[in-house]
Order: sequence, then structure tokens, then C-alpha cells
Amino acid sequence: MKPTLYIVIPCYNEEKVLPITAPLFLDQLKSMQSKDLISADSRIMFVNDGSKDSTWDIIKQLAKENSSFIGVTLSRNRGHQNAVLAGLMEAKDKSDITISIDCDGQDDIGAMTKW
Repeated sequence: MKPTLYIVIPCYNEEKVLPITAPLFLDQLKSMQSKDLISADSRIMFVNDGSKDSTWDIIKQLAKENSSFIGVTLSRNRGHQNAVLAGLMEAKDKSDITISIDCDGQDDIGAMTKW
């Protein structure tokens, strides 16, 4: 049985980068699924950390358009680490593996398959 992966991505005022990076994350997820590394139940979870821009609206639209995306929103800005923790806690009963990555695309997405 293939493991279920949740990619947890904290987001704070990311309206400019989210439309660029979300497809990159999705491509990585789909690639891992096509290689039978992870299950079809794997997801990309964006955690909105009380953004003051349209980040949450973008996340909701992404989730509406593709079931691989899901969103969680915090009532106010609680900081990067707390947003990551909130996402991990939300994913813990739904996934076998969790990976946290920043929304800005600065991290090597390809590193997810190097284990």
C-alpha cells in the first residue's frame, strides 16, 4: 500500500507567488503519484496564516478547481512555526508522511523524492 503524503505549506500574504508556485507543487505531487511513490489520496495543504491580502481567496479557488489542494485558515496571524504546526496537526490523522515547504518556491521541490 502506498503512503499518503500531505505537503503542508504555510502562507502569509502570498497572493503574488501562490499562482506561480501552486502549479509547481501540484506537478511534483502528480509526478510522485505517477511513479507510485504516494497514494492518490495525497494532498497539498495550504495554511493561511491570517493573511491581509487575497491569499485565502486564492487558496479557496485552487481547492475548488482541484481536489489535490486543500486549505486551512487561521483566524489571525500566528507566525510561521504556528502555521506549520496547525497544518501538521490537521494532517496527522489523514497522512502517513508530511512535508513542510515554504510557499515562495525557494526550497528545492525535487528534494521530496530524495529519500
